[in-house]
Amino acid sequence: MVREQSSLPEKGSPILRLRHVSKNFGAVSALTDIELDVHAGEVVALVGDNGAGKSTLVKVLAGVHQPSSGSIEFCGREVSLDNPSRALELGIATVFQDLALCENLDVVANLFLGHEMSPWNLDEVAMEVRAWTLLRELAARIPSVREPIASLSGGQRQTVAIARSLLLDPKIIMLDEPTAALGVAQTAEVLNLIERVRERGLGVIIISHNMEDVRAVADRIVVLRLGRNNGVFSPDASNQELVASITGATENSVSRRLDRKSNQNNEIGGSPA
Repeated sequence: MVREQSSLPEKGSPILRLRHVSKNFGAVSALTDIELDVHAGEVVALVGDNGAGKSTLVKVLAGVHQPSSGSIEFCGREVSLDNPSRALELGIATVFQDLALCENLDVVANLFLGHEMSPWNLDEVAMEVRAWTLLRELAARIPSVREPIASLSGGQRQTVAIARSLLLDPKIIMLDEPTAALGVAQTAEVLNLIERVRERGLGVIIISHNMEDVRAVADRIVVLRLGRNNGVFSPDASNQELVASITGATENSVSRRLDRKSNQNNEIGGSPA
């Protein structure tokens, strides 16, 4: 696989842009007219009830499914994500919920699994140095890169999976339920890791059902409902607003954008405090 090399976009500049993306499986419409923007150095959370279309959207971006209609722009040009290899070539890395780690292998082996034809060329010393360097950059709490995965905690395993996704220097990383089934300390470890990934200038997309985790790291919260956009919120949105948008309890949730506070000020006359 040939990796398309280029520097990371300037922080705040658009990396990914979806316009009117739909995905049909026969007569079933899984996604309808989805619009999504992700910028460099930004964490975007995708939330929604089961069946809202979150996993389908991530699989479209990962090249697993191809959209039935709509356009996908990556770094300013329209692209076709024909397969997972193409997504990786462009710089879209995905960490699915099952992590796809081999428990009988150590951290180094798991990091480089699937990269046998990489520049490291199975050089054990070079791979170990690269592993330590990457984990130090992420401030990862891994006791040893020669530790077998089976002996690591859930948070440490998530760290290894995220570190592996960063080996090819992606521009966007997608995380599917990164804190699911983790304890309080392990969850905090993973959330800190997400913040460090953002600090590297990457765009981050996370799927999560845990609103507190979402608030802790997300810059924007995008709600999907029944395969459609149903609202974009800032992390300080109330639980009532988010739940209403997720469940469809309000018909106007889609109109509640990040500037809703300024709109409220206008409604009361915008007078100074």
